[in-house]
Amino acid sequence: MAVREFFPGLRIFTLLVLGVTLMAISVHGQSREELEKQRKQIQQEIQELQKAQSSIKKDKKASLGQLSLIQNKLAKRNAVINNINAQVKLIDDNIYSNNREIYRLQKQIDTLKEHYGRTIEYAYKNRSNYDMLNFIFSATSFNDAVRRVAYLKSYRSYRDDQVANINKTREMLQGKIIALNNNKKEKSQVLVEQSKELKTLEVEKKEKSSYLSKIKERERELGKELDAKKRIDRNLQNAIASIVRREIEAARKRAAEEAKRLAAANASAPATKPATKPESSTAGKAPAPRKANVLESTPEVTRVSVGFENNRRNLPWPVDKASVNSSFGRKKIEGTTLIEDNIGLTLGVQSGATVKAVFEGIVSSIYDVAGSQTVTIKHGKYFTTYYNLTSVSVSKGTEVKMGQVIGRAGENDDGEGEILFVVNNEAKFENPELWLKPKN
Repeated sequence: MAVREFFPGLRIFTLLVLGVTLMAISVHGQSREELEKQRKQIQQEIQELQKAQSSIKKDKKASLGQLSLIQNKLAKRNAVINNINAQVKLIDDNIYSNNREIYRLQKQIDTLKEHYGRTIEYAYKNRSNYDMLNFIFSATSFNDAVRRVAYLKSYRSYRDDQVANINKTREMLQGKIIALNNNKKEKSQVLVEQSKELKTLEVEKKEKSSYLSKIKERERELGKELDAKKRIDRNLQNAIASIVRREIEAARKRAAEEAKRLAAANASAPATKPATKPESSTAGKAPAPRKANVLESTPEVTRVSVGFENNRRNLPWPVDKASVNSSFGRKKIEGTTLIEDNIGLTLGVQSGATVKAVFEGIVSSIYDVAGSQTVTIKHGKYFTTYYNLTSVSVSKGTEVKMGQVIGRAGENDDGEGEILFVVNNEAKFENPELWLKPKN
């Protein structure tokens, strides 16, 4: 009876160990794939930054845009190393898990062998046909005899299952040993990659330190450049604010005219009995109405606003290949006493690269700021502005679609391709990076 009691438990235990092991391998395998994919994407971005940096002439004077390229490259190199560290941790977890499974399977094989030995010993002691027949014919009834015959058959089947379980567990053990060896090889390869990236990081840190020295030498000159940029930003800021005010005034005028038209139509229409107000009910209530905004005077304009909002952190970049030369907001230039305050996102691009609308809308204005063409597009109550274009391929009042080319990128004072991208919620300037699709 003891044999019959422990046998089902062993089978369940074996299947449970197999299921948990396979599930663990699947989860960790998926995570490693995701990390590998992420690492390749970051490395591709590093290559793009490297190309952008290589395209800059060696004899060019140190610029803040070039410093930003080096800083971005260094940040992404650190991201690659962090990614590799995460991979090493996952591999270490797998090694630990596989070692535990190997130990458990070895103990399980020992247990199975021990129980199998007992059944062999029992079978040897009761090997005579006389003992088997005596066991059957000593039954108190026919039904009892049938049960005893069934028991003997089950016992023989159980011994066969024991052998199968031992062989199956041995296969699982061998599989775990192979997996463990593969984990160790994989870890060795990843550590080699980690060592290579750390060496590259040290080189890039020296590169950054050297460039900061050049920036420090030009600090006074760069301060004048930043002052000139601040003046341009103020002019651009005032121009955008003026465009928003004009759009608001035009929207109010249209709303007033529409209100007069409706009032006149109602006055000339025959009186009708007011409709009975339906009973209030909480069931099937419509969603809360959107807060009134003069720029959302029609359902179509509101739809565009809502669409823009729903694409937060999912809008396409205005240029296919771009690096961030200067992020949004106020910040100190590393290694200097200089302060930069940016109303948008300054993007380093290829000179003459196509610039595209990030969302559908209507071209609100095309104007010149400090000799550079600028386009502002209205998306309901939101506005996007594209500054420093050498040419414009749209006209005021035309509808544009997401991804439609609106012009071509110009150059900055250092002869490098660059545009400024600005996002407004009415007159409020917002961080464009919080709206654009993350690169990583």
